[in-house]
Amino acid sequence: MKTTHKYLAKIVVETATPLAVGTGEKGSIVDRIVARDALDLPYIPGTTLAGVIRHVLAESGAESLVDNLFGYQSKVKKTEEQEASGQGSRIIFSGAHLIGEDGVTVIEGIQPIDYSSNYYGLFKKMPKRDHVRINEKGAADTQNNGKFDEELVHRGTRFAFSIELDGNEADQDIWQELLTIIHRPLFRIGSGTRKGFGALNVISCKTKVYNCTQKIELLDYLSQSSALNQTLQAATDFHPKSTSTAGWKHYQLNLQPCDFFLFGAGFGDEDVDNKSKTERYIDWSSGKAKLVESDWLLIPATSIKGALSHRIAFHYNQLCGNYALQELVVTSPPSLNLQSVLAESGFGVDVETIEQLDNLSNLSELEKHLENQTFDTFFNNSNQWKEYEHQLEKYQKSQSEDLKLIPGIGVKNDAVKSLFGYALKDDEGARGKVIFSDLYLEIGDHSQKVFSHVAIDRFTGGSMDGALFQQKVATSEDFKLDIYVDESAMINEKVKTAFEQALQDLADGKLPLGGSTTKGHGRFRGTVNQIN
Repeated sequence: MKTTHKYLAKIVVETATPLAVGTGEKGSIVDRIVARDALDLPYIPGTTLAGVIRHVLAESGAESLVDNLFGYQSKVKKTEEQEASGQGSRIIFSGAHLIGEDGVTVIEGIQPIDYSSNYYGLFKKMPKRDHVRINEKGAADTQNNGKFDEELVHRGTRFAFSIELDGNEADQDIWQELLTIIHRPLFRIGSGTRKGFGALNVISCKTKVYNCTQKIELLDYLSQSSALNQTLQAATDFHPKSTSTAGWKHYQLNLQPCDFFLFGAGFGDEDVDNKSKTERYIDWSSGKAKLVESDWLLIPATSIKGALSHRIAFHYNQLCGNYALQELVVTSPPSLNLQSVLAESGFGVDVETIEQLDNLSNLSELEKHLENQTFDTFFNNSNQWKEYEHQLEKYQKSQSEDLKLIPGIGVKNDAVKSLFGYALKDDEGARGKVIFSDLYLEIGDHSQKVFSHVAIDRFTGGSMDGALFQQKVATSEDFKLDIYVDESAMINEKVKTAFEQALQDLADGKLPLGGSTTKGHGRFRGTVNQIN
């Protein structure tokens, strides 16, 4: 294809939720660290942007367009004389670099950075989230060190990047589609996009098309610098005609806390031993970066996702009639003839009549046998007892295997597997098809309360000495929770019903969220609406 036009755009985005574009490496303090540039500031590699946009196009079924834009390489030669055909990529992405604290300057290239400033100092120690790896039963994977944490880029961090497309006049519609993808509310990048991370807001999108068959425009293009700080001359603001979420169901829950809730930070402060989770973020409402540190409570999307996943499994099992014991074949455990074991030991005692032993000579003989016996020697010398232990071990193992085969537990539940995905195994896996977002709730003057507790001694049932502890719980005004579900995840009507019943349970106060739910915390009431 002959290139006659150059399409160029410079885009500024802001993280609407924390961002987790990782390096795949483990840090000295956290298990997963974010990508950083040469200045040790967070950035988004161009490969990340290219990969996500390519994936979105491929999911829409535009495979030919993907090859047309991103190139391809044929694996088969047409004839012995011809080389394999192929095409290079026509689209170029720059890396997305951090916007400075003035809201205008892009921090690119090697330059001195004042890390002692309030703004740049933020990125030396970024927010961290704790997680627990879940096993196939849907419980914490304690055997394989399931606890891990990851580093995140602050919510509100701004980045700038550019996109360039080589094409012709016929590529106008393709260019519009590419820029529209970035503006869609479900466009997310990095890891954890199904647990609240990676959402972006487009702050500005400047675009310019150069017709290189015209000398003036060609010279304008050649004079245009690739630096992100360079203004795109005579550019226009791009506004998408539509940001449709076709193919996705949008559920919106309007919730109000019944009393208090606790999404714990895992540590306390100067007042209590355990406080609610807060997370700092960057606010640009004044036109410059301002850190908001402790005035906003965080409700992690993972907490909502985990609770809904378990409740969906419950409803789906109920709808399908999957009950815990119906699949088990009830078998009797192995039995042991104690009379034979005693006879084998040489005691010569009839167990059934042992209580009737009133002959002193018989008692003396039994005492003599038992004098030098211990439990270890007695059982180790009994072949029947060893065989009984072997059969009992096989029985217990078979019972455990039967439990594992019960449908409806963890990823074995079709609704959970379809909605929330499953790990790659034997070259088969799937990511989740439900999108949540973290919630940030403002702390009011009377929205927190301290509760004192006493740890209970499990043996005596009384209080433990020195075990007094405090928790700081919170409440808030009503808030909205948006959940998007890919329609392809609703593989049957029962999956859809189970999902909606779980949402209704949350809105009816039957599904508490967060910690200390057995103490009455975490109940919400409200309504569930489906947004068209």
